[in-house]
This record gives sequence, C-alpha cells and structure tokens, in this order.
Amino acid sequence: MSTAEQIASKRLNLEKATNFMRQYRDPDSRELKKLSANQFMEVWSHYDKDGNGYIEGTELDGFLREFVSSANISDVGPEAVSDEMLVELKACFMEAYDDNQDGKIDIRELAQLLPMEENFLLLFRFDNPLESSVEFMKVSNNTYIL
Repeated sequence: MSTAEQIASKRLNLEKATNFMRQYRDPDSRELKKLSANQFMEVWSHYDKDGNGYIEGTELDGFLREFVSSANISDVGPEAVSDEMLVELKACFMEAYDDNQDGKIDIRELAQLLPMEENFLLLFRFDNPLESSVEFMKVSNNTYIL
C-alpha cells in the first residue's frame, strides 16, 4: 500500500470513528449515496448496538445526531446537534418514519430513509412486509453474502 493510500485509509477510519454516516455521503454534494445491501447492514448493525432489532433510545439519538451532522460540509461532529435540536428532530423524524408508531425504528422503517439499490428494496415491499428485523436478518443472510 502506498503512502497516499495509507493516509486515505487512516482518514476514512478516522471519519468512521467520529461520524459513521459521513462515509455514506458524497464528499462534494453531501448527499447520501445509494447503499448496497452490505452497506445498509453495516449501518443497521452500527446503530442497533444491542442487537434487539430496533434502533431506539440512545441508539436513535446517536443515529440522528450523526445523520444530521454528516450532511455538514464543515467537519463537525455529532455533538453539533444540541439536546434541544435533537428533541425537535426526533419528533419530526418519528412522525415521518415510525410507521407503526411504536417509538422505535425497525429495519423496514430505516430502509425508507436511506437510499438503496433497488434489488435490495424488494425485501421491504409493503404488500408482503417482513414481520420483524429478525426475520429480515434470516432472509438477508440467505440472499446476500454479508
């Protein structure tokens, strides 16, 4: 690996450590890139820290802080989102994406927010929805190499 590649790799690892979502944004436009199945599962696993099949509580707070601050062109961290801003953001986010109004985000609800490759979206069809995130994990493990 060349010195330039090593520096680029270290920078990417630092960005992952400081703001996980930043790696999925275009560096110039700051728009989210279309995620592959593997990338989507990386995001899911990163934020569903307890593995219970939901992003909720402090997991959701962390996701929202990083999601919003990753859109900033300046290199700001998740702490740039104040507690007051987070309360308002969470209320708007849950109203828009918490379809079953259970106060937490399941994998199908997150799939509505993040742009993904179309073939991956077939797993989240609304006319034949999966019952849970656990069911999704079984299907995805059989469908994709993770």
